[in-house]
Amino acid sequence: MTVQLSTKPGSSTPAQRSRLVVFGKRKGFDLDEIRSMVGGSVKALSADAASGWIEHFGGGPLPNPPGEKPPAYRGKPAPGVVRMITDDQVDQIGRLGSDYFGSAKSFYAWLGKDFKVDVIRQLGTAERAGQVIRVLKTMLARKAAKPSRAREEAV
Repeated sequence: MTVQLSTKPGSSTPAQRSRLVVFGKRKGFDLDEIRSMVGGSVKALSADAASGWIEHFGGGPLPNPPGEKPPAYRGKPAPGVVRMITDDQVDQIGRLGSDYFGSAKSFYAWLGKDFKVDVIRQLGTAERAGQVIRVLKTMLARKAAKPSRAREEAV
């Protein structure tokens, strides 16, 4: 599918203008020569004319042509970006572990057995910290739902 580029003067995109100048300089022209070749201002070019000049200078198509949006990450980090564990997550894991296990010794024994780390910071990424938080919240919810022996004896 071919995208119809605008012929309206000044409709060129910043990406097109940048590529036009880069490819013109690769051909050995300076900025003033490029401006005189295109008829004055690079900004005044239409998207269609800018595309033609880019091809004239030997450039290829734009990675995201006008009319096509780049892929959105919708709140997710870009590929290759890893969020590290935050201080808030460390504090929350500590509080939840204390609430469930009572003693630090049994909490860290569980953390070492199930998550193969000696201290909370060794979880490293926010994703792994989130997993530990979900597990601890689930364990606390099950503990709260389970009837205690004192309640059973009262009945």
